[in-house]
Amino acid sequence: YEIFIDATLKDIVRKMVATLDKKVTQELLVEIENQGKNFYDILIMASIIEAEVPHEGDRGIVSDIFWSRLESGVALQSDATLNYAISGDNPALTLEQLEIDSPYNTYKYKGLPPTPIGNPGISAIRAAIYPENTDYFYFLSTPEGETIFSSTLEEHNVAKAKYLR
Repeated sequence: YEIFIDATLKDIVRKMVATLDKKVTQELLVEIENQGKNFYDILIMASIIEAEVPHEGDRGIVSDIFWSRLESGVALQSDATLNYAISGDNPALTLEQLEIDSPYNTYKYKGLPPTPIGNPGISAIRAAIYPENTDYFYFLSTPEGETIFSSTLEEHNVAKAKYLR
């Protein structure tokens, strides 16, 4: 965003909302409605996808994983939402942090957090609306920023041992 140095918080929010309104087309809104979802939930999901996955090509897959977890009644288990709650950016959360009592702790509480955790771009919004259809249920990000996908918990644990230790 280009903003003037003397811009107020209200000016900045207006610009962000105007930009969002330009990018979110009627076609996208109709698709959200056709899926039986609401725009606010899409924004929440998109904000998590934006924070979790830096590579645009991986976002649709992560979207599918998160929507599948929600549909299965499984916790999202997003590091990004918990980092939001603790104002952190730790890629390896501690066992103590995983027990923090916050509605943004998606390890502890099922469902979406109460609000977006950031300002998602259109790529993350589109991924939230159009998840790729996969059989993955797990993912992790390597220290180098690569996203590794797994279908089973066993595969995921092998990936964790290989890439995160």
